[in-house]
Amino acid sequence: MQNKNLSRHLGGGVRAAWAVISLLCGAHIARATKRVFQLLMVLLAACASHQSWASDCQPLTTEEVLQAENLRLSSQMKNDLETLSGLLDEQLVYVRNSGVVDSKVSYLESLRRGETVYDLIEHTNHAVRLYGCVAILSGQGRYDVRIADKSLTLMLRYHSLWQKKQAKLSFVSWQATRVPP
Repeated sequence: MQNKNLSRHLGGGVRAAWAVISLLCGAHIARATKRVFQLLMVLLAACASHQSWASDCQPLTTEEVLQAENLRLSSQMKNDLETLSGLLDEQLVYVRNSGVVDSKVSYLESLRRGETVYDLIEHTNHAVRLYGCVAILSGQGRYDVRIADKSLTLMLRYHSLWQKKQAKLSFVSWQATRVPP
């Protein structure tokens, strides 16, 4: 959801909160806070959209989340779209550091067309928090990518959300923010 839509749906109080955070903490913190809030809204929407979610919920372990995340990153670097497609939830919300939001279909299509090519992904400082059948993996990473044939090295902070239901681990959501130089 874009910032304008978020503010329109939640009212003027959100705009006032962002202004106060910006004044007290600085623009970088305000932008990061907005993105975290947007991520939480995405997670709540995902939970609300699955009426059978709780009954299908199965507890996760840190090890299986890290293993699935490593497989996802490896698949991205190899452009192994078949493996990647199997990991992605049908209702994936993939928020890029540019603010562009992809679905499963649009994300896989951008990889298929070569719009984004991941040459190297190195995650560090990650932490896994488990909430029953949902896991939030947070950390920082270096990304050597080619976007529209332009090579970039990006340092990003991210949240990666995984869910386990019906014995299957699915990548539900991604949110990334550039680390200021």
